[in-house]
Amino acid sequence: MSRIILPSCSDFVFKLIFGDRRNADSLAAFLRSVLDLPAEEYGSLAIVGPHLKREGFDDKPGVLDVKMNTKSGEVTDAEIQVENVPQM
Repeated sequence: MSRIILPSCSDFVFKLIFGDRRNADSLAAFLRSVLDLPAEEYGSLAIVGPHLKREGFDDKPGVLDVKMNTKSGEVTDAEIQVENVPQM
């Protein structure tokens, strides 16, 4: 029996791994490895709704891969990019 292994760099898999409240420890470990936030900020990450509100009539709705609040209330957005996009 062969298994299909989904790539961890796809939005779908990234959200499954890091966007689930049950995996908050994994998200904290990931963020510690890529962000320069003090360790105490990860004490109580709260994963919140990833949907962005439109600011203007012509704006497209947006959905982040993962959006969370740190212990001090700072909002952090995590987006996976598989290509180098300078605007991101």
